[in-house]
Amino acid sequence: MRQLKNQLYLLGTLSLVLSGCIEAPKSSSEAKTFTEDNPEVNRVNSDVKLITGTPESLAYEGITYEFVPDSPIPAGVRVVAQNLPSWATIDESTGVITGNPTGFGITNNILITAYRDTQYTQIGPFSLQVFGDPLFAHQWHLKNTGQNAFAQAAGNSGVDLSMEQVTSSRVLGSGVSIAISDTGLDVTHPELVNNLFPWHRDYNSANEDFYGNPRPIGSSGDHGTSVAGIIAAEGWNGEGGRGVAPGSLVSGLNYINSIQSNEIKLDQASGPYTLFNYSYGENFYPSSSTFDSTYQDQLLEGYLNGRNFLGQSYIKSAGNSYSECDDDYRYTYLIEGVGICYAHNANMDSENNMIPTIVVGSVNASGEKSSYSSTGSSLWVSGLGGEFGFYEPAIVTIDQQGCGKGYSRDGVNFTNFMIGEDPLNDNCDYTHMFNGTSSAAPMVTGVVALMLDVNPTLTARDIKYILAVTSDKVNDPTFTGAPPHANSDFFTLSGHTYEQGWVTNGAGYSFHNHFGFGLVNADKAVALARVYNSSWGSLVHLNKDFSSTTYRATPGSSIPDESATGRTSSIYVNSNLTIEAVQIKVNITHGRPGDLGIELTSPRGTKSILLNINNSLLIPLENDDEEPEWVADLTDLVLSSNAFYGESAQGWWTIKVIDGLGANTGTEFDMATNQTGTLDQWDINISGH
Repeated sequence: MRQLKNQLYLLGTLSLVLSGCIEAPKSSSEAKTFTEDNPEVNRVNSDVKLITGTPESLAYEGITYEFVPDSPIPAGVRVVAQNLPSWATIDESTGVITGNPTGFGITNNILITAYRDTQYTQIGPFSLQVFGDPLFAHQWHLKNTGQNAFAQAAGNSGVDLSMEQVTSSRVLGSGVSIAISDTGLDVTHPELVNNLFPWHRDYNSANEDFYGNPRPIGSSGDHGTSVAGIIAAEGWNGEGGRGVAPGSLVSGLNYINSIQSNEIKLDQASGPYTLFNYSYGENFYPSSSTFDSTYQDQLLEGYLNGRNFLGQSYIKSAGNSYSECDDDYRYTYLIEGVGICYAHNANMDSENNMIPTIVVGSVNASGEKSSYSSTGSSLWVSGLGGEFGFYEPAIVTIDQQGCGKGYSRDGVNFTNFMIGEDPLNDNCDYTHMFNGTSSAAPMVTGVVALMLDVNPTLTARDIKYILAVTSDKVNDPTFTGAPPHANSDFFTLSGHTYEQGWVTNGAGYSFHNHFGFGLVNADKAVALARVYNSSWGSLVHLNKDFSSTTYRATPGSSIPDESATGRTSSIYVNSNLTIEAVQIKVNITHGRPGDLGIELTSPRGTKSILLNINNSLLIPLENDDEEPEWVADLTDLVLSSNAFYGESAQGWWTIKVIDGLGANTGTEFDMATNQTGTLDQWDINISGH
């Protein structure tokens, strides 16, 4: 494949051969009548220049090719072309040649002729070389034509990042610096070597400033390298595929494989980067339950004052735990074979609830929520993560080099592509089985880089706004509003809506807990970014540290057991801030908080579900005892919702806590019923302008 790249660049040195205007015959008896289908006759010309210009001899896959004659074509003249590639067309009245190149290679002996009666002028013959990427045709997230991307089934045509206009106009995210805080980075990968921002961090180094090579420490696939490839893999180089923003620059920060001390945690959220990509998350409460206000302050500092006070953006994966299961518990303490799993809400990861973060869910190649994608009110938008790459398409991206290591390597027993037996991956430098919200987040990061390419003055707040108003609603036919249980009737609670679909809030924004404001649309986002001018006031926080008693309620009220009525409590906000973020902190005493759902309703009547009933807290914690042990109580749990974006903060805000366990099976699971508790205290913070 690398030999092919060298051949392409050598061929790219071919020069144009222009025939120009041939001198008219000396004798009229020597004149020949022009005919389109007679190449020999076509070599004879008059002294009249009907068309002039020099067509480009190089073209790029997916980028619009255009030849426009130097001057308008005279009236009555017809322009034709011979040997044009199949993707190109010519306008016979103007002589304009346009097309969107596909594949890569060289077309020789192209000839353009303009004629009127016996007068004609020719340009050529010339050669046209197309540079491309052999795996681009399989990167459905960039352009979905219904391909299967080496999986058994195909996706639906058109489910992609909608970036054809962006690509054709050569918007590449050029020069935008991005920190990939992950497992590491293969800085020698041929798809990355020309797109590195040399500010890497090696958190396993003894170097006090952490500067060094963020080399991966594993050999079974480096997560950070594959993430970086989704964003910034070099394009049009004759190798592999390309990134969403193939002109952007990436740095590796091997944070996930470090000890993740507080010092390291804060360091990986700082530095001279424009964007931060966080394709990681906590899988299970309560490991992530403690809200780190110091870390949020660090993010806010970058969000408001980084990048010369334009702000840095933090794009983060929602998580891959939509359906959490515990086999031992399921079969020991429930009806054997009932197969019940629980929705793990994205809000259970405390970092997802921080004001600056852009939390990203995942959509698959069929236009549905990816099966694993964690849902919740903390989502901002969705990207494309696909499924698992065997039955349904995952993401084609780069991998650790060589067939001795990586996701794609000897002996993995997947597809020929994954073991190096496909000519498109004979060195095992690529994988077609990368997925997760880990894939969706870098796609959004790439789109943001494209936005900054056309308008480097965008603020971090501008970026969130533009994504919110340009993303597309996802009409997922699989959405029913039911929990992700194999037997959802097991936990049906009469009179309660488990999950809402699309909700339009009081400011006109549509929001969905599965998709946020929708699937990112690169063409729309970049188009708005080109013309957008900021008009924000200062970002004001009413109760960022949850220390104000003005925005606190202490009802101490019992929560009805197994009742959709629930327990409500309200707080009045006497501020007309335009909302950019809403956070609440709750304290609930309850023997089984996994039963509980939490809703918040704004003064404009918009209801947001912040925690679903019968959630993954019903799965017992790991322990060595024979009896299960569940999480008890919710203490200082911070949850957030983006569903109120753009509304006015002023008025009564109402929380509702529902005890959602509505089943009595007559089995050992009955020990979970009749668990009651109280809503002890809740606080609200609203941030806006």
